[in-house]
Amino acid sequence: MRGHLNMIILEIIKERPRHGYDVIKAIEERFHGFYSPSAGSVYPILQALEDRDFVRSSEESGKKIYSITTDGEQELKANNDKFSDMREHLRHRFGDMGRYSELVREMGYMTHFVFGKLRESTSDTETIRKLRIAIANFKSEVEEILR
Repeated sequence: MRGHLNMIILEIIKERPRHGYDVIKAIEERFHGFYSPSAGSVYPILQALEDRDFVRSSEESGKKIYSITTDGEQELKANNDKFSDMREHLRHRFGDMGRYSELVREMGYMTHFVFGKLRESTSDTETIRKLRIAIANFKSEVEEILR
């Protein structure tokens, strides 16, 4: 995936100019929440694409907005065959996952909630034990549903 992320980012920016966080969210949507690149991956790629004159940036409301250049469009065309193969592979792998997007979103909300609460407080051993039991019970319930 990492080797193709620059082309995915370029294609997303071709759709419309975007800032870095918007690029991350667009990728997350394409993968129905099953993949979300880190800012530590996306921002260096955006800088490298700009250094290669595939995108240009401008300032808008204090945010750096990236738009594709003619060279960037030519790069996408030059890699179209390779990119088409990758797109087909990803479509095959993640194509029907969209129907699970609400489930993935709920699981993400729960994860953020739990770890947010744990960061806010000094969780004692008893709290952690109760959470482990709750997670084990949840897992058992899910296994029962999916049998």
